[in-house]
Amino acid sequence: MKLKYNCSILALATMLCLQSCSIEPELTDVYGEEVAWSGETNVELSLNKFYPLIGQSYYSAHVNQDAYADILKKNTPNDEVNLLILGSSTITPGANPLDNWAWGYTWIRHCNEFLDGLATKGTGLPNEFYQRAEGEVLFFRAYVYFELAKRYGASVILYNDLNDGVGRNVSTPDEVWNFIAADLDKAAAQLPPTVPAAKRGKVTKGAALGLKARAMLYAKRWKASSDAVDALQALNLYDLHADYKALFNQRRSEAAENKESILEFGFLAPNFTYSFDYFFGPPLDGGYAQISPTENLVREYQMADGTNFSWSNPAHAAAPYVGREPRFYASILYNGASWKGRTLETVEGTKEGFAIGGGTTSTGYYMRKLFDEKLTDLGRGELTFYFMRYAEVLLIQAEALAEQGQLVAGLEALNKVRRRAGFTQDLTATNAGQLLNLIRRERMVELAFEGHRYWDLRRWGLATTVLNGTNAVGVKITKATDGKLTYTLVDSDNGRSRVYPEKYNRFPIPIAELQRNANIEQFSEWK
Repeated sequence: MKLKYNCSILALATMLCLQSCSIEPELTDVYGEEVAWSGETNVELSLNKFYPLIGQSYYSAHVNQDAYADILKKNTPNDEVNLLILGSSTITPGANPLDNWAWGYTWIRHCNEFLDGLATKGTGLPNEFYQRAEGEVLFFRAYVYFELAKRYGASVILYNDLNDGVGRNVSTPDEVWNFIAADLDKAAAQLPPTVPAAKRGKVTKGAALGLKARAMLYAKRWKASSDAVDALQALNLYDLHADYKALFNQRRSEAAENKESILEFGFLAPNFTYSFDYFFGPPLDGGYAQISPTENLVREYQMADGTNFSWSNPAHAAAPYVGREPRFYASILYNGASWKGRTLETVEGTKEGFAIGGGTTSTGYYMRKLFDEKLTDLGRGELTFYFMRYAEVLLIQAEALAEQGQLVAGLEALNKVRRRAGFTQDLTATNAGQLLNLIRRERMVELAFEGHRYWDLRRWGLATTVLNGTNAVGVKITKATDGKLTYTLVDSDNGRSRVYPEKYNRFPIPIAELQRNANIEQFSEWK
């Protein structure tokens, strides 16, 4: 297939990478592949088109995925997410809002086209550049396959070359995970440990190792996962940021040092921004308040001394938002919170108060994490998106070690994350089961709104209990004439029970793929 790059695509790629490029002057609006592979500058432009894969929409997709779990609730009752989780709609081979099959194979084709072109027409490029370029695209191909694997039980079709048009069989999970691991191993071997400041956001060796650790956790290849973390830590490049709240309030323009960021996507106003705050922010911000944290999540934020919060504790129930751990205040907007020069009021009957129906919170809460408190134009957000950060790597390490029975080392990785959160008393565990339960809660809190919760519950085998026959909990606050507040736990799903059948643990192959490829058949649970 002949590769063609028109001027508009080149301009978009240039903007996305936030750096200026040039191409050999030629009086035409279409450039053939001989131009695309003629030098480093042009190949770099081709590489740039892959980077929207890691964060072009800021956290919107990740927040929406968390709404399929138990930590976020879409406030509009007829939202697509609510219709699915409450059983009004169902996943089928013909309709699946979490399907990414066509998306995945489009990008895999792009990756394989690039790798084929590089191998056949890029032989004149400097070796160091050639190796880095190949490593970047291998990273992206592995990422796309990982996103497919976690949806379809790693039962997908493998292509390591250009598709010849002949349908191929679905590979086994072991073959798929081996393929992903091999791509990431080669990428890690060829990518540089660091990049110049002007290329901040480019894929590095640490990013490849971090993604391998994440992928191998899903594959239940515990040693491969912990070994990847060991290799990442041996680079001596990464550490936890001192302040959890400040971590999520960094703009690319500030150029602040951040050792926690392993791979990020930066935004720079006015040319490249996002509208996340506009869609998800509170009403008095001018936002549409499409989503709210649930009490299911909020109650998991512990007290500052490390003890658990409980509504059964009279002191806690009387002042539920006093004395909680710092991540609570960095992540949740609650009644009485200071926000954008006002005191947030979520009391029922107020403009930002609890209500079922949309336009305000149906749980009594709004998100704070991921929002920019200084932003005035909600359509011009420019905070940094983290594709992977070191705290996640430590939690991966803790889980992989726990699964291998290495409790002391697993606890140390877990407690590093908690110490940054302000806890002075380390957690302890006497067996792997206890430690895994601690890690699961920590992932729920530390990684909240970053798109991990739904997939975590599936891979742990817990979705059929946590997300089935349950409901989202909210807090309705009423105020008496004397000003006294009453907190009432309420069903934010409005009397409906959530639905998650076991077969959702592996999504069906889309019907369009079955129709075009006679060599594959639908998974048994979906026939």
